[in-house]
Amino acid sequence: LPISQEGRRSPANPRSPCRVKQAAMAKSKNHTGHNQIYKNHRNGIKKTRRPRQMSMRGMNCRFIRNQAFAKRGMKCTPEEKEERLAAQKEAQKRIEEKKKVEKEQRLKELQK
Repeated sequence: LPISQEGRRSPANPRSPCRVKQAAMAKSKNHTGHNQIYKNHRNGIKKTRRPRQMSMRGMNCRFIRNQAFAKRGMKCTPEEKEERLAAQKEAQKRIEEKKKVEKEQRLKELQK
């Protein structure tokens, strides 16, 4: 019996439901994990290799540029290194003397 436009009722008897069954579509399988674990373990699950050097991508370019110059500036001979250390110690002594003088001046001002 044909299906009318009113719904699933036969035209002969509008109250009785239609006895014609439509062919149901085949259900398709959406997902299965069958055999996947086996396949993954055939070659072994390995840890990812860590990069030896961190990527500079996305870093502040001004910082990277300064870092490169700083690295180049650190390269020196042992004689130059000794000279730099001596100059650094002298500068430190001068700064400490300056701080000492300033501290004495502040103490004198507080006593007045």
